[in-house]
Amino acid sequence: MNVAIITDTYFPDINGVTSSIYTLARALRKKGHRVYIFATSDNNVPIVRRVHRNPPVFRIPSIPMLLVRPYRTTMPYSLRLVQILRRLKIDVIHTQTEFSMGLVGLSSSMTLHLPIVHTYHTMLEDYTHYILNGKATKVITPKMAQKYSKVFCNVPTGLIVPTEKVKNCLRSYGVKKPIYVIPTGIDITPFRKSNFTEEELRDLRHSLGIADGDKVLLSLGRVAKEKSIDKVIAEMPPIVQKMPNVKLLVVGDGPALDGLKKQASELGVSKNIIFAGAVPYADIGRYYQMGDVFISCSTSETQGLTYYEAMAAGLPVMARKDDAVNELFIDGRNACLFEKEQDIPDILCSLFTDEAKMQMLSSEAQATVETYSAEVFASRVEDAYKNAIARHVRAKAIRRANVGKIHSSRKLKKAKMVPVKPEEKDEESSGIKANAKKAYRTASRYAHLLWLRKKSKK
Repeated sequence: MNVAIITDTYFPDINGVTSSIYTLARALRKKGHRVYIFATSDNNVPIVRRVHRNPPVFRIPSIPMLLVRPYRTTMPYSLRLVQILRRLKIDVIHTQTEFSMGLVGLSSSMTLHLPIVHTYHTMLEDYTHYILNGKATKVITPKMAQKYSKVFCNVPTGLIVPTEKVKNCLRSYGVKKPIYVIPTGIDITPFRKSNFTEEELRDLRHSLGIADGDKVLLSLGRVAKEKSIDKVIAEMPPIVQKMPNVKLLVVGDGPALDGLKKQASELGVSKNIIFAGAVPYADIGRYYQMGDVFISCSTSETQGLTYYEAMAAGLPVMARKDDAVNELFIDGRNACLFEKEQDIPDILCSLFTDEAKMQMLSSEAQATVETYSAEVFASRVEDAYKNAIARHVRAKAIRRANVGKIHSSRKLKKAKMVPVKPEEKDEESSGIKANAKKAYRTASRYAHLLWLRKKSKK
């Protein structure tokens, strides 16, 4: 198949959506499909440019989004994109966003009469605080985000979601389209500890200010409000009181970074918290090896790819109980789950003092993540594409079959025609008289039909 993946975000941006797209594109290409990625440009360039070849990436002219910075937006329709899609003989369009490029994908599919599959990555109702830096939360509410999700998601031929939690939410919004639950796969190879030498890892730990005897609690990903890193930092004072050699390593960048640094200073735990900032995607596997335990307090995740990456790296995971992780984690077996962040110090203390449990959680985590390979992910998405194409072809055939048919109104369909009883034939009547009666009955019925039609229009 020729597949067009249309997205608002792609490398060099580092986030779960970018990783998912890259993993899917590479795996589909290994299966023999031709995959093309269309993303927004870094500036308003006059033409679409092809900038990579594995997979090919086309950049669409864009401008900064005034309401939600630093994101970019583009026009909801691109004639140039339509021409490129036609030239590439695209079989299916796969959108990865509900905004900007997502609307471009919808308009292009309508123009070219192509099936379109959409992946719903983000619970929009949890992200309304980004609009105008949180100043528009009273105008653009989570309820409005739900309604927008309903309208958008009822347009594509089919939908892909990472968990049952997201599927249930979309159904509660009123989404009627077919929904395929397909957890995002990952290439676990770059995260394995065997890829790195002990000397290399020790040097990196020392460069970050981590001593040989320190225990490291790792948080990796976008530093934003919905990730709830502030709740982990709030528990650092009791953690340090129990275990002075514990350090929290925060890897990533985002709008909440300055606030977290200020919070750490106010709580007096700045020396126990390391803000490493953003790192290149190629180095992420190395930074996972800096941690002894991976932690997240977020409940806004639709899947949480960082969980999978941490498990592939062999890290025990601590996560808040949530429907999004129920299918992945078994508490006490491949992860430690908590309901309140106040439980973190005790759970962490029990982990760091029980080496056997740490080893067990690490082994089970690696065994669990093996079932979420990129190959399995691509095969399931491939099936979703085939189903969408089949539904699209069937719908097109039905529309063609109905072309030219005149559909009467509901009232006219329900109206019952009462046939006029034929009069007794008069054997003595002439043929002319019989024909006149027949013509009279026909005219009466026709007049009755016209009257019914006129009445139904009223």
